Amino acid sequence: METLPTFLIKILQMLADRYGMSCTLEELTSLLTPVFNTYTLLQNSIADERKKQARVLDALLLLDKEGYIFLSSSSDESTISIKGLILVNNKVICN
Repeated sequence: METLPTFLIKILQMLADRYGMSCTLEELTSLLTPVFNTYTLLQNSIADERKKQARVLDALLLLDKEGYIFLSSSSDESTISIKGLILVNNKVICN
């Protein structure tokens, strides 16, 4: 079984929790704020928010390339694929 860095797994878990719905880049960045706060001091500037969004977008591009998610380039919305669901939690498919 392939292993991914923890940050990528967190993104997949967020998308798996919202299976059947899409999330925008801004929504995912907001949902991942607790993850960012464990690695850095709490910072709320616009520049810091853009850095977080850039990190999330880089991760989404990688996950899309590997087939774990579907990323719409026109709307920055992402949804998890079956491959992504299997990786993070195969129980979701059974429900």
